[in-house]
Amino acid sequence: MAAIITKEQTKPVAHNSREIIFQRSLQLFTERGYDGTSIDDIRQAAGFKSKASFYTHFKSKEELAGALLTKILEDEARITGRAFQAAEAEPLAQFLAVGRAFIEWGLTNPREYAFCFLRTQQEMLIQGRYSAESEQSNDAIEQLVGQIRARYPVRQIANKALTSMIVGLISKAVIDQGSFGQISLEAKIDQIVEMALGVLFTEKVGF
Repeated sequence: MAAIITKEQTKPVAHNSREIIFQRSLQLFTERGYDGTSIDDIRQAAGFKSKASFYTHFKSKEELAGALLTKILEDEARITGRAFQAAEAEPLAQFLAVGRAFIEWGLTNPREYAFCFLRTQQEMLIQGRYSAESEQSNDAIEQLVGQIRARYPVRQIANKALTSMIVGLISKAVIDQGSFGQISLEAKIDQIVEMALGVLFTEKVGF
């Protein structure tokens, strides 16, 4: 027998409502684009009957997008942070561990990755700077690149520019991952890492 769902049961549960908003807004932002999605679209998709109840969580689309970006960056940072801690205490090993974790996260969370990448690039174009969370992540990679430079044939390009190029390459690969064909996740990661190392080094490095 089909269960009877009451109106009360369709309302977002209080402690879960922010997560529902994040899920629905991410879906709409990646399907329709940021400008093509209204705060009312998100409210309705998240199951809020009134604007007043929705606005207790977020007052505007911009506030919601900022909170969603922070959440995604924090999730990504936890994953790459664990990889860094587990890696051998050597700069190239740490770089590879963090890189592989970052790439795997992107390949398995393409919506989150696409939203994060596009939002951070938009911030850079409009404001001339990344968010504090993005800057912190980039700074950590730049420091590793600087440490690797002291021991390996790293290209004579500024660390910040190299980091930007590598992230751009990874982003293109993640967003267009269907172009890799029918290969395993591990094979995709290996190929993207190989391309990234080709950007970083002037010659092949054994490790």
